[in-house]
Amino acid sequence: MRFSSATFGNRDKSHKPTNCKMVKITIYTSGNTSRSLQDHIRGIIDDFPKSHELGIRLFKRNIKAMYRQSVFGFGWALLPPLATATLWIFLKSHGVMKISEPGISYPVFAFIGTLLWQIFSESIHTPVNSVNNNKSMLTKINIPKEGLLLSGIYEMVFNILIKSGLIIIMLLFFKQEVSITGILMVPAGILAIVITGYSIGLILIPVAVLFSDVQRALSVAMPFLMYLTPIIYPAPQSGFFSILMKFNPMAVLIPQTRNWLTAQPPVDMSLFWVYAGVFTLLLFIGVIVYRISMPMIIERIGS
Repeated sequence: MRFSSATFGNRDKSHKPTNCKMVKITIYTSGNTSRSLQDHIRGIIDDFPKSHELGIRLFKRNIKAMYRQSVFGFGWALLPPLATATLWIFLKSHGVMKISEPGISYPVFAFIGTLLWQIFSESIHTPVNSVNNNKSMLTKINIPKEGLLLSGIYEMVFNILIKSGLIIIMLLFFKQEVSITGILMVPAGILAIVITGYSIGLILIPVAVLFSDVQRALSVAMPFLMYLTPIIYPAPQSGFFSILMKFNPMAVLIPQTRNWLTAQPPVDMSLFWVYAGVFTLLLFIGVIVYRISMPMIIERIGS
């Protein structure tokens, strides 16, 4: 998008300006001179201070609105995964479901698995929700679009801190063995989970903002995908499903992060780092696609 700037003041032809207030005028035109990858990257970096400020303001607004009229408050960040884990613990303890022993206390196994899956699920939905919830603002005000993404990231960090507190309480309550090395690696595991989900959500934005079917499809697909991931059961060591799970990134990232937390043997570190690298690259591509596509998306939703 081409723009030019000019500065105007209240000037008298025969006198020096008094109480002159300088105003910066920015004129936007339909042309676009920033077409190269370097130009887009430079634009993202240059806009970061404004994007950060907008992201913080939206984050504070959303958190206040989310919990202002809520009885459970921050508990809603924990109730969904806790309810899922409690259900599976109940079914296993009463012999309804035959689940092999995971090598650690099953409540710890199930609770940590469902909490990590919740982080992944929120990571996919966050970028789409951040744009969808601010459609009206996008069509009326010219704002740094990356600010919407940052507000969602700040919300995720906030929720992850709440979930981390619950995980620590569970580890202490069940007296789960931990290792210092494993604990130090947990942030890398959580970061890989967030990057994987967020990159997928970013790629979906251009379609999801224009068609509500995408969010409905995600609501249907996520529970199904959860049961194809060793969240509430140990990963099979042989057979068709053991091969299938190697092509499921969350069947590597979540179990490995849980194993770091509970001092268990590693899953497949080479595959872990491959998936982490691939989705980091996809995240970078997603940000560029987002920046390029947003003017067209705003034009569509504003028409």
